[in-house]
Amino acid sequence: MIAHRPAGGIYADPVVYDILQSPGTAAEVDAFERIEARFLPPADPGDRLWYEPACGTGRYLRVARARGRRVGGYDLDPGMAAYASRRLGSPVRVASMTDPMPPGVRPGSVDFAFNPVNTIRLLDSDAAVLAHLAQIAWLLAPRGIYVVGISLTDFHRLEEEEDLWEGARGRCRVSQLVNYLPPEPGGPWARIETVISHLTITRPAGEEHRDDRYDLRCYDRRQWRRLLDRSRLKHLASCDASGEPFKRGLPNYQIEVLGLR
Repeated sequence: MIAHRPAGGIYADPVVYDILQSPGTAAEVDAFERIEARFLPPADPGDRLWYEPACGTGRYLRVARARGRRVGGYDLDPGMAAYASRRLGSPVRVASMTDPMPPGVRPGSVDFAFNPVNTIRLLDSDAAVLAHLAQIAWLLAPRGIYVVGISLTDFHRLEEEEDLWEGARGRCRVSQLVNYLPPEPGGPWARIETVISHLTITRPAGEEHRDDRYDLRCYDRRQWRRLLDRSRLKHLASCDASGEPFKRGLPNYQIEVLGLR
């Protein structure tokens, strides 16, 4: 079962990854806080444990901690985990999204777990996702919630898409041009979206280019909900990227709020 990020391109360098991904993080945490306020009872922020599987460089954890939360998380990549540990000043463990019991956290202790930006779609099978959801059910407090950021697929409207992401820190600038190739109907690729990334890193010493490609597993709304029905977690709500409930339609990206059955 694949339970990790691709090894090349942006993921090979935690510093580059953090420069590119950090812009907008505070606004994303704002959305998480709106969801927290809606689904969890009032509490002092310091009484809440926020926990992120596959946390990368810990950019969300840094913002959450600055706002008073206790934080924790893990990442499969040792370089990412080491970088996150240095920036947080506390250990981020090396673990997989499908490990039954990740180290360094007590069962039933997590109030708010989160897994944004389609990270869960790196898991390559229903079995892998179910193993991950079992892990989260083991971590969550009785009234805890799990927030998953996911783009669901409309298999009747498949088309190529493109995004450009940019970030800068000091004298280093990073841009990422991303092409999303939709699933091919029928055959082994019917549930696979291919992501092609071209990374440009500009420093005073010159310009560097890195190319990468990886796959994301696709779910339409029915497939996603059926998978949840087989897990120990239940669907509580669907929100837009700002953390507000949406009432109709299928947004390009949504935040699924899950709780224990």
